[in-house]
Amino acid sequence: MNEYRNNLKEEFQDEDYRYAYAEDFLNTSIATQIRVLREQRNNMTQQDLAEKIGTKQAGISRLENVNYSAWKTETLRKLARALGMRLRITFETFGTLLDEAEHFSRTSLQRPDFEHDPAFAQEAEQNTRLIAVGLPYSDEWTADAILSDHGSNVVSTSERVQTLLWEKAG
Repeated sequence: MNEYRNNLKEEFQDEDYRYAYAEDFLNTSIATQIRVLREQRNNMTQQDLAEKIGTKQAGISRLENVNYSAWKTETLRKLARALGMRLRITFETFGTLLDEAEHFSRTSLQRPDFEHDPAFAQEAEQNTRLIAVGLPYSDEWTADAILSDHGSNVVSTSERVQTLLWEKAG
């Protein structure tokens, strides 16, 4: 363990310090992540984000201030949607705060928006490949289902996949 972590563990023995640190870390994390995500979104300006959530630029500036502490869940939900994210609120142990504090960085706060989410990017790429070779695509027939059942080389097997689609539709 590094010295920073050991110092925190010692300081956390004081209940008042532990809760004050947790609150400050929460405020810093939220404010910093809002800014990091906004900038990650093609350098979206505070004004751009403000318009998306129905507030003024000064409101976004206030939310990006690490000293702000009057968080409203509804505002956080609006921000999440405007940034292409979901909001997650959870109760955690103080032990997890040690890890979070130790690894706190701009990179640790970045998140892809929905269009770049790795869980969905592969499916979108496969659907694009189906469309590119002229295969019908709809929500009912996903590339993932076709490819998992019949191989991933769509371009070289487009006739076979088209036949399978017709068979499923028939």
